[in-house]
Amino acid sequence: MAADVVVRGNSRRIDWGRAVVAGIVAMIVFAAIGMAYGALMRGVSPFRPLDVFGAVALGQFGPSADTGHTVATTVVGALVLLALGALSGVIIAFLVHRLAPTLALVVGVLFGVAMYYVDLHGFAWIFAPLAQLRGLSSLCAYAIQGGLTAALYVAMTRATIEAEPLPAENDMRRLREVPLT
Repeated sequence: MAADVVVRGNSRRIDWGRAVVAGIVAMIVFAAIGMAYGALMRGVSPFRPLDVFGAVALGQFGPSADTGHTVATTVVGALVLLALGALSGVIIAFLVHRLAPTLALVVGVLFGVAMYYVDLHGFAWIFAPLAQLRGLSSLCAYAIQGGLTAALYVAMTRATIEAEPLPAENDMRRLREVPLT
């Protein structure tokens, strides 16, 4: 009987598949922003962000580590970013799955800013090449990635929830009309 009274919106579970998709799509946008900014504004290779993450993943940790452009470092960097996108999608979905869309966006942006400081200032103590990516453009890209992940997740899950019809047997509006036999 208790299940008949629970409102569907309050019993909604996290859709992990959509969280992963939202995180990966937002990470692709994140990588595109980093690549475009690096090529257009900094005059470096557009593959620089991918190469840095690839070099870290391949074990080139030293401050003078060669993060030059190779196919291996670029591919590994892209795979690392996609995996991090999926992970951030799951974390953000956990944080925002019951929030209103505007608040979810704010939480996503704040999560992105926090990840900027964790990644490029915290982990840079261990993985020196990450320090090369610090700057306002990276901070903005992280904020966009977090906000976009939250917005995509909310948009993908809210559309399915609103489309579900309510079962007629749970409708309590006509309770007075039920005969007491």
